[in-house]
Amino acid sequence: MVPQAVAASREKRQRQKIERRDAILGAARKVFAQRGYDGTTIADIARESGVAAGTVYLYYASKTELFAALNLQLFALINDALRLTDAPPDLVAGTRTRIQGVFQAAREHNDLIRLVFLNPDPRSAVAHRMKRADEERMGPLAELLRGGMEAGIVRDGDAHQLARIVNGVVIMGLYQCFVQSDGSLVETYQDIITDMVVGALRPN
Repeated sequence: MVPQAVAASREKRQRQKIERRDAILGAARKVFAQRGYDGTTIADIARESGVAAGTVYLYYASKTELFAALNLQLFALINDALRLTDAPPDLVAGTRTRIQGVFQAAREHNDLIRLVFLNPDPRSAVAHRMKRADEERMGPLAELLRGGMEAGIVRDGDAHQLARIVNGVVIMGLYQCFVQSDGSLVETYQDIITDMVVGALRPN
């Protein structure tokens, strides 16, 4: 093969691997939603994705690995909603717009919200890795808060610690809205969460 053909073949194989990995993850999301975390097996996920169980293990070492990947998928959606929302610069309107963006993303992926709040064994290595990933995903929010501090619209302090507090309030709101309730009161939760977060962020 000439170098160009070799490169094209390698690129095709890589693309196929990504597509298969995404298909397995999509199948896991569907089966978890239908059967619940405990009621789902790797064989179920393999059957749904149209591959052998051994193929699933080539991409994800266990069911909890798949669960961890879905957890990361959800919080990537939330981070994108925070980062990409065209929010006004003032504290109240900016906070309200970003929280609306997060709740809209959650509304569009409410099956994923429910899956993520299923709780695998908190002692497992995967659960610990998920916790570390949660810390890492605070980065974009902490950066937004740091910019607010520099502009004088957010209270001074440890931006990462403040991001954890804000994240906790928003996540609990999502849980109450989409897991404990049926998601029909999105606007009410958005307004309450916005008031709570603005109160936490407003300069003293």
